[in-house]
Amino acid sequence: MSIFHTILHPTDFNEPSKEAFHVARSLAQDLGARVVVFHVVPPPAIVSQDGRVILDPKNAEPIDLWSEYRQLQANTPKVPVQYAVVVGAKAEAKHMLEKKIRELGEGVLVVMGSHGRTGMSRLIWGSKAEEVVRDLSCPVLVVKAPSQAQLPASTTGAETMAIA
Repeated sequence: MSIFHTILHPTDFNEPSKEAFHVARSLAQDLGARVVVFHVVPPPAIVSQDGRVILDPKNAEPIDLWSEYRQLQANTPKVPVQYAVVVGAKAEAKHMLEKKIRELGEGVLVVMGSHGRTGMSRLIWGSKAEEVVRDLSCPVLVVKAPSQAQLPASTTGAETMAIA
């Protein structure tokens, strides 16, 4: 029996996060675990019952959160995927992730994506993944999505997502 029963996947729906989801899903299938997709939206957001997120009730078009989540589904019924969304400031996202880990209990593995920045861009933009790895109490697997320069010329976007 695996020591991990839950693969927690924090996401902001960018390409590295989507790549990390595929790794999380594969690990969950191999380990007999579930995947929990976790997303933090900044206030003053309103989340409707149909999954639409309205970031600014006065001005913004709603984001169809369920559409984003549908892109992050297991390709097998053997892998249960659950979705959790919370409203909070970007600066509080790590604390909300820690709270979710405590709620899930023992046996949690966090699988998250990273841009894989180095050098000056890392100095300027920082590394959210590094901060999470350093501060969380549970194991964290950081997935660096391959850059387009590293992929064979014949690789399409759909095939890119399958590379882990």
